[in-house]
Amino acid sequence: MQTSRLEFQDRIEYIPLEHLRYAPGRIRQRINPEDVRSLARTFQTFGMMQPLEVNERDEVILGTRRLAAAKLVGLSPIPVIRRSVPELYSLEKQLVSDLHTRHLTILERAHAFQNLLELTGMSKYALAKYLSLSSNLICRTLAILKANPTTIALMEEGKISQRTVTSVLYRLKDKSKEDWLIGKIIREKLTVRQAEQLVAEINDTAILAKHFMRHVRSFRTSVTHFQEKQHAVGLEPRERALMEKELSLTLDLLRETRKGIASPAREG
Repeated sequence: MQTSRLEFQDRIEYIPLEHLRYAPGRIRQRINPEDVRSLARTFQTFGMMQPLEVNERDEVILGTRRLAAAKLVGLSPIPVIRRSVPELYSLEKQLVSDLHTRHLTILERAHAFQNLLELTGMSKYALAKYLSLSSNLICRTLAILKANPTTIALMEEGKISQRTVTSVLYRLKDKSKEDWLIGKIIREKLTVRQAEQLVAEINDTAILAKHFMRHVRSFRTSVTHFQEKQHAVGLEPRERALMEKELSLTLDLLRETRKGIASPAREG
């Protein structure tokens, strides 16, 4: 059976630390400093037990964390296995390794999937089968690549998670609403589940109307229950004044909402 996974005989070489460098097209761009420090402590005690994999240019195909830890403690020379392999093998090797260890961010995984699609010419569904992943996971992950520059900047600043952006953009039909939607999620500190519900309301006005009516009915029920209790207890003047103020604000909001429902939404 034909496959792009190639078989090699392993021969370990030892290369000076300063000769090794990270591959420019590596999948994992960020490495957890604590992981590196933990690995460095292990190297100080036991040395590097597992060789790195490098290409003919001494660029690391597999073992970016190990290389970072070796640099931290000055370990040299470094055991490596040299691979004279195509870009596809290098990318696949990194991706499969990191998928199993869960070290990749969603954005890094999405770029890796996209590169594999371009290198192999596979469809998303064929790639999912090839990597033994669900096609839904592939499609959801790739959705993060549709993020506009503003959303990408917000992710980099840590104001919104990659998981939330992925889930939102995978579902959002009208991409022109991305800035408004992401801004609302950040301002109101919505969970992923709440963000998904918001997208559903934006995509389908029937869902929006259904949720609105459910909340209005709940509010009406609460007011009815209050009226029943009000007859049984007396309210202090201060309490009455506070409640009248809140009711006045609520009535103003309801009038505005009713006016908005009666008027068709403006385009643009």
